[in-house]
Amino acid sequence: MTVSTTGLTAETPNRLLLDAGAFYKNYGEVSGEACLGATQGGGEFNYIQKIRQIEVDGVKGAVKGLQQVESTEITLKANLLEVTTTNLAMAINGTVDTTGLEYDTIKGKTTIELADYITNIAWVGRLSGSLTPVVIILKNALNTGGLKLKQEDNKEGTIPMEFSAYFDPATPTVIPFEIRYPKIV
Repeated sequence: MTVSTTGLTAETPNRLLLDAGAFYKNYGEVSGEACLGATQGGGEFNYIQKIRQIEVDGVKGAVKGLQQVESTEITLKANLLEVTTTNLAMAINGTVDTTGLEYDTIKGKTTIELADYITNIAWVGRLSGSLTPVVIILKNALNTGGLKLKQEDNKEGTIPMEFSAYFDPATPTVIPFEIRYPKIV
């Protein structure tokens, strides 16, 4: 039997995630779907499980089958280049007053209300072997990264956002994210 020293196969060119993709609020919703805007530096998806090992007296190590998921942390980060009133308000989980003649006024608040949760935040990206995009969707999302603006000469300012997914109390055993991966024909 010959063992390859590389992972390259004939299918490799069809299985590459390309480019930075785009980020959407309320992806797939009949109303309210909106691209968050241009990004710079792309983004990042993280799904982390905190796993607890059940210990058994007399056993000197971890035992297969005795792991329990204690919690999950699901985040999607985006570096927004495009600054809008909506993005600024979403960054601080704040409110927008549009009644001013020259300015919209964005204000922070000290509480998180159910209406502050976004139905979903999605990353939509390109797979080299498909015309159908890869989509990662975080449900019941909230920006937990706050608002950080750093301005420098000869550089564009970006708004780094970190969205977290939250379990729905009506379905507490359903993990609040999904990855839609296209079938390659």
